[in-house]
Amino acid sequence: MDTSVLHTATEAFAALVSEVTPGDLAAPTPCEGWDVADLYRHVVTENVHFGRAVSGTEGASSDLDRPPGLDRVGPAWPGLETTYRRTAGLMERAFAAVSDPEQPRPVPGVPGERTVADLYEMQLCDTVIHTWDLARALGLGLEDEDVDPALAQRVLRRMQAVPDTSRGPGRAFAEVRREARPGAGVLEQIILLSGRTP
Repeated sequence: MDTSVLHTATEAFAALVSEVTPGDLAAPTPCEGWDVADLYRHVVTENVHFGRAVSGTEGASSDLDRPPGLDRVGPAWPGLETTYRRTAGLMERAFAAVSDPEQPRPVPGVPGERTVADLYEMQLCDTVIHTWDLARALGLGLEDEDVDPALAQRVLRRMQAVPDTSRGPGRAFAEVRREARPGAGVLEQIILLSGRTP
């Protein structure tokens, strides 16, 4: 598979992670009940789960099962960017090695089996949305011009196709709180469709 679009998304997240300081770890994020440390743990863990599921190694031991620093929060929290890039690389290489993207794969936390192509799209959405979450938590603005246009359009199409059955408490996305205003940018539309409020 061509993973260039996914790499674009993970590089944007990695750039923000490089700005995180120990004092930022307890900052709240737009993900209800999550601070920056929680968000980071989630993203890194998902990289590992998706990468190993796609590669067919789910269940085997790996030094990425518990990336360094995930079990503690504080000034000594080490290697955030390094660990993120390692797990993102694992995931990207797993997708790149797939010759038939229609083959199904189970992923922890994802109901049923999904095709590799579907899992790829899921990770594109998750990475872009959580990049916005992290930027907001750090007090930084993320605008349309900060997101690759092809990536943004691809994620928007995917988010527009999310069924109502995937929205609500305990589901993949929150309910949409309001419609996009006329002329809203692509990123604003994505964020609203994720159940967040820009």
